[in-house]
Amino acid sequence: MKSRLLPNELSKKKKSNNLAPMRLHAYVFCDCLEQGRLKRPPPNPEIVGFLRNGDLGYFRASPEQHAAFVAWRRHACRHPEGVVTGGQLGHRLPRQVLHRAMSPHSRAFPLFIRKVLGCKPHTRYSHLTLKQVEKLQVELVRLKNFHLADRKTERELRCYYGQMRQLVRAALKFHKPIAM
Repeated sequence: MKSRLLPNELSKKKKSNNLAPMRLHAYVFCDCLEQGRLKRPPPNPEIVGFLRNGDLGYFRASPEQHAAFVAWRRHACRHPEGVVTGGQLGHRLPRQVLHRAMSPHSRAFPLFIRKVLGCKPHTRYSHLTLKQVEKLQVELVRLKNFHLADRKTERELRCYYGQMRQLVRAALKFHKPIAM
């Protein structure tokens, strides 16, 4: 005897199979606080500090200080939320597909494959330090002339290449890490 799924059970089963992969976002934050280019100073400068990914953060803030910091940060300088450049990486394919296609070439592009395509977002080591950004710049020069056989993955690789080139350029200009 066949087991029948009820409509609500069927929809639950479909949802579990169609989970969207997590997209990777990468940003370069500005250096306006360090350079003194703020529109106005932070409301509580004693709690403001720098995070490892180059962004501004706060330490030991009360709920009122948190609200004041968030409101200030939104328009603290000419860069919205302090972001020079960045956003969602990739175009259509999940990054795991490109990671699998590029993994045989991990000796030629170790940082790009391990730290960008294989990144676990929002972890302690998910950002790229300035030293790693400089090494990634060298890998991107090699990546310019590298091509994949499959058209879809090649288009996705070109998309990543352009986005990472823009992020690397901004990170080196502002002397900031790339946050992921």
